Amino acid sequence: MTPTDLIDPSPSANGGRATPDNRIKRILVATDLSARSDRAMARAFSLAQQFEAELSILTVIDEDLPVSVQDRVKAAAQTEIEDMVSDLAGGDVVKTTVNVVIGKGDIEIGRAAEEADADLVILGSHRNEAGSRPVVGTTMEKVIRQGSRPVLVVINRAKVPYSKALIGVDFSVYSRRAIVGALRLAPDAALHAVHAFHVPFEGLISGGEVRRSVRQEHEEMLADMIDEEMANLISATVDRDGPRKNINKLVRHGHVEGVLRQEVGNLNPDLVVLGTHGRVGVSRALLGSVAESFLNNPPCDVLVVKAW
Repeated sequence: MTPTDLIDPSPSANGGRATPDNRIKRILVATDLSARSDRAMARAFSLAQQFEAELSILTVIDEDLPVSVQDRVKAAAQTEIEDMVSDLAGGDVVKTTVNVVIGKGDIEIGRAAEEADADLVILGSHRNEAGSRPVVGTTMEKVIRQGSRPVLVVINRAKVPYSKALIGVDFSVYSRRAIVGALRLAPDAALHAVHAFHVPFEGLISGGEVRRSVRQEHEEMLADMIDEEMANLISATVDRDGPRKNINKLVRHGHVEGVLRQEVGNLNPDLVVLGTHGRVGVSRALLGSVAESFLNNPPCDVLVVKAW
């Protein structure tokens, strides 16, 4: 077993695409009409077209503004969004719903996601030009922590569907959900599952035999986990012959964040996928500070998937 072994190398009848049972059908994108949100809007339309999904567009007007200002801002936002919809649709038919509401961003986004039964929530990145503002406490972090839906944080301009995704994995339910989330969002992308391991008390051990033994054990565990998850996913779909997908398995020695950052540099993915704890969110995720770090300073678009 090697880190680059592929699971199910034979292509399926549907080319690995999401089947009708598990494809993304409803998308919610929240925009504050900033340049960052423009990129989120463009990606939302691209995905809605790709999956023939319904698209709900939400803008939240700050409830602390004076009432007279709220009304003017709300009317202007409605007009601005309608113009954006016309431009982004580009003549293609995308079923869209536009809502401009007054309230608190995280609460209204969470409510809208539940009401729309969204399979995916899309947000722009939080303002962090200097790289010093922590993600904890932002609207984005609250939406992820308080909600139950996968959240896609968009950094780059949407030109084509995702072509290469890096999935940070261990052997937990969070990572299993991350794999499924990657398959749903990027069914045609090259997927790379990256696992970092360390050798206990390594500083007290001489020679490389122990490290090689631990690496082999982790490679086998990772392969077994992905094979099992793929088998479960296939058995749960209408098409019993799919979806099958080649997932490149990479096992690297080192600390999680360093390994993931290094592989981002090596692979240059356009999407990073991370699983997080369902009850306490990003700041106490299984990947802990890793998820927080990637959201605070994302190298590309980041999909955060919750286990429950």
